Amino acid sequence: MQLAQRLRIFVDAGLIPQLPNAWQVAQGEAAMAPWVLSADATFEPRYAGALLGHSWLRQPLIFSQIGLDHLRIGIGLGCQLDSLCKHLHFTFHQGMPLWDLQVVQTYPGGLDTLRMRTEELLADRSPRARRHNRLLRLILPRAADYHDRFLGEDGWIARAARLDYPSPEEAGASMPREFFSLVEFMNHASRFPAAHPWYARPGVLLHQFGRRFREGRPMGWFARPVRDTAGAAA
Repeated sequence: MQLAQRLRIFVDAGLIPQLPNAWQVAQGEAAMAPWVLSADATFEPRYAGALLGHSWLRQPLIFSQIGLDHLRIGIGLGCQLDSLCKHLHFTFHQGMPLWDLQVVQTYPGGLDTLRMRTEELLADRSPRARRHNRLLRLILPRAADYHDRFLGEDGWIARAARLDYPSPEEAGASMPREFFSLVEFMNHASRFPAAHPWYARPGVLLHQFGRRFREGRPMGWFARPVRDTAGAAA
């Protein structure tokens, strides 16, 4: 994976002044992993009421559609574009799913592919779309309301194409700023030490992984889901 090539759109736009090296990225991924694995990465009340809406029940269904890419908890540049489109459709995000959209942007024509797949899903006009919609009804109530937010002149895809990115606060996201977007992550990672002795690296990664727990933040997966009666973020 060549970071400079994949992230060129953001580097050329001046959004990433300095790319981190592989070791700096690894440190950032270790620090981010507990947030990716926590309930902060989504909006659990939005799944309430679906037959398989609970986080422990829907994960096998989502995995059956995405495969091993569903288990990636790093920066995501190794994921297939098809996997990213399915992830965005099957996983409700609290606010604009900025990280995933930026990863999609690193693929030539990635946003166009996501737009086409989203339009196909909403129109329910292909065997793939009908199959996905049947599965979505098992995990996500009012899925079309969520998917509709990707489209239109001010939809998430169009905004990403314009590099019109919200802050975590504007998006109502629970993730720390440095883990909310791929661009912010790269800028954060570039501030980590560029090198450590090989024997110190396991300890460095473990220390970074423990950041969330040192801050006293639980993972959230065992909390009882609260029904989204007001249609929050829908």
